[in-house]
Amino acid sequence: MRSTQFRLVGSAVLLVAVLLIGLAAIPYFGVARLDREVRERQETLVSRNISIWISDVEFALTAWTIWDEAIAKIDNAFDLEWTDRNIGRSLIGTSRTRFVMIINGRGDIVYTKTDDEFQDRPFFVRGAQMIAADARPLIGAVRDREKAGRPAGIPQPIAFSKIEVIGDEAVLLSASLFQPDFSTTVPQGTHAPILVSAIPIAGSLQEFLGNRFLLDDATMGPAVNVSEGRAKVEVASGPNGQAQALSWRPATPAHDLLRQSLPLAVAVILVLVVVCTVAARISRRAIVSLVEAERRMRHAATHDFLTGLANRSMVSPEFDRMSKTGEVAVVCLDLDGFKAINDLHGHAAGDALLKEVAARLKAACRAGDSVFRLGGDEFALLMSDVSPAKAELFCRQLCLEISQPYLIQEKPMVIGASFGLSVVPAGETSCDAAFRRADEALYRAKNTLRYTPPTQQPESDHVRRVG
Repeated sequence: MRSTQFRLVGSAVLLVAVLLIGLAAIPYFGVARLDREVRERQETLVSRNISIWISDVEFALTAWTIWDEAIAKIDNAFDLEWTDRNIGRSLIGTSRTRFVMIINGRGDIVYTKTDDEFQDRPFFVRGAQMIAADARPLIGAVRDREKAGRPAGIPQPIAFSKIEVIGDEAVLLSASLFQPDFSTTVPQGTHAPILVSAIPIAGSLQEFLGNRFLLDDATMGPAVNVSEGRAKVEVASGPNGQAQALSWRPATPAHDLLRQSLPLAVAVILVLVVVCTVAARISRRAIVSLVEAERRMRHAATHDFLTGLANRSMVSPEFDRMSKTGEVAVVCLDLDGFKAINDLHGHAAGDALLKEVAARLKAACRAGDSVFRLGGDEFALLMSDVSPAKAELFCRQLCLEISQPYLIQEKPMVIGASFGLSVVPAGETSCDAAFRRADEALYRAKNTLRYTPPTQQPESDHVRRVG
């Protein structure tokens, strides 16, 4: 009897033991693979965030580089006083740029300016010639792109950037091609001038990027010295051209879960239910933490950090989604007088004003509409199921709302707004084509008011300037 009971109980105990051993062995095979996938996902998101940040900086420089008057005063007949006032002092005074250099079509340095507070910093104290040598690969890339020729229509920015580290100081170095916007003036030679600008990164680079992207134990150093198991992204170059990598301790949810579960392994045999409950709770916390961290990083990659609006990376997917169900109204909106606000009241006031404008845009739009900040003082809207007439009426009302006075830093401020509208039937064209039409409508509106009397426009493209 006892022998039979022992055989029955022994078989059950052996079966449970084999099951527990099997369950315990499964994590050992999956931990490395799961943690590697998490690390690769983090590296991709950080790299994409850095690229988007640099693209936003390059796009902001177009306010100075895509300008007919800049071509006339720098290329056609160099005017030092105009260049110093409208390029050098304007850039340093209204943006985070602290060094400006202009290279003419022959490759000569014709203008340099450094913020007085930064002249003794390690990067800037080396002088314009050394900085120009650092920027030579960027300048070469700009010239290669320039050789491809300028496509018809709205000029696209031609710029290349890199992060350079000198000692503990990091600087974003950019080279941008000067281009005419309305072609009232064109470069006289084969090559147009190039703007080289430098933006110091506040604090250490690892602190700046680590805090921006929520990285744990972020450090900077030569890429070849990053230890095994740390996540890394090559983000900068040193004075000798050696690649500098941002590295951090990646999230290891699978390894953390295994380590936390090991002390409970012995107790599992006696208190299986308790251990399963604890393991389930630990798993849930680890997964929730991972999902929340990934959600924050995805949000940072697809939304403007200043206004909270979706950025240009979300435009194409949202357009494709809306165009499947019916007509889509594409609106490109540009603020009038914003640069004057920046010049007069400073960068902080300009940022506060952009936040207020974004709030008015979100409040005015319908629940199904989408609002985007494309960069600088440019915004875009996508509206579905709306006729051209209603879309234009809405845009007029929206521009009137934007042009109402603002109270920024206890000072009243007023700006205007211009818009370009293109209503696209379902599936008729691509996102790029639709936005190109709306951009051209916006440019025609600004060009009409700036240069020529109003002319008749196609019925599908509506333009308006308010303020």
